[in-house]
Amino acid sequence: MAPASHAADSTWGKTAWRGESSWTATQGAVRAVVTEARSRLIYLGSLDGTTNLLNAPYPRESPNGRDPSPNQGGHRFWLGPQRLWKWPPPKEWEYSPADSVSSSGPVLTVVQAHFDPAYPAVVREYAWEGRRLRCTARWKDDGRPYFGIHVIPVDVPVSVQARLEKSGEAPAGAVAAEMVAPEPPLSLPHPSVAVEGDLATVSSGIKTLKIGFAPQALTVARAGGWTLSVLPGPFEGVAQGAPDHGFLSQVWVGSAQVPLAELEQLSPGLRGDAHGRCASTIYLEATAPSP
Repeated sequence: MAPASHAADSTWGKTAWRGESSWTATQGAVRAVVTEARSRLIYLGSLDGTTNLLNAPYPRESPNGRDPSPNQGGHRFWLGPQRLWKWPPPKEWEYSPADSVSSSGPVLTVVQAHFDPAYPAVVREYAWEGRRLRCTARWKDDGRPYFGIHVIPVDVPVSVQARLEKSGEAPAGAVAAEMVAPEPPLSLPHPSVAVEGDLATVSSGIKTLKIGFAPQALTVARAGGWTLSVLPGPFEGVAQGAPDHGFLSQVWVGSAQVPLAELEQLSPGLRGDAHGRCASTIYLEATAPSP
């Protein structure tokens, strides 16, 4: 990663990430990088570029005959429910460069490409707020409620501990999160989930599972003493119900052959506010090892 063209602070400046035109801003010992080609946050980690807490395959691979939906890594954002588009997501969410990127003080605005009139255009914002990086996606009401799906892929192996909250709709304290089709009730323990009291530990590399928990921070330990937390944030608009019985902090893990896991935060279903605006926010907190 090339050095930033400005002093290390929380304002954004042009740089390059592995040859991709990008923007960077730092906070303390942590650097964030947003790439124009992938239209998203692609790097969060050490100042020198050697420790990326996000899964970010390189070189960037576009859809092709061998793999129609390759993983481009970084902070992915989709509008749910997924049953509307199944898989893969619309190309403007996954495989299109940004239409434009601009900075104003501490806020970087990424206007994503928009091709499919069946979905509203999405605009991203990234800004350091204290030690946390705010990641916001905005869209305009088009007459249908959507919920925001923020996906943070991380390298494996990984274990994530989360709090269980039992209810009539979730007697196990968590739910099998819906992707394309409704999931049967969750039964714990699961091969990928160990339970101790009201805490569950989800581990990668065993059996595929997408599990939803009551809203909370999801934290993983990384190599070299780093940690990464993915925290739910506020939403804008009018809430109309919530996916997965409101268990909106979610973890996806795969079998031993899968090279990544995903930490997700969802919003409620949203219709526009008085001005037709909707937005979904998460916070990322990267903590460097103690000196």
